[in-house]
Amino acid sequence: MRNSIRPTYDSRETGPRYHVTTRVGGRVIEFEKPMADPFVSHRVTVGWPDLLRGLLRRRLAVEVMIGGDPGVVEDVMELDGNYLGYNCTRRAAFQSHVNEALGRFAGDEAG
Repeated sequence: MRNSIRPTYDSRETGPRYHVTTRVGGRVIEFEKPMADPFVSHRVTVGWPDLLRGLLRRRLAVEVMIGGDPGVVEDVMELDGNYLGYNCTRRAAFQSHVNEALGRFAGDEAG
């Protein structure tokens, strides 16, 4: 059994903290529609006017953008060990290691 990570918020108390924005042909269809989590399947139904416009231009761009509150997006990104967020201990440790390596390099060059 996998150990669960400690939750940083409760959506039953805060409400949905993620949202989806949909654009078809550069036109906003849905703007920041609230959703429970960022790992969703999202269906876009393209209407006849947009389909005809797309045929005439020989392309039709459909964009689906998932976003959320900055704090909760940061929490999701930090699940990846390679992510170096701003103002966090992981970035501070990385910068410390880089500074130590630069200091050793500068010391080698001087001697």
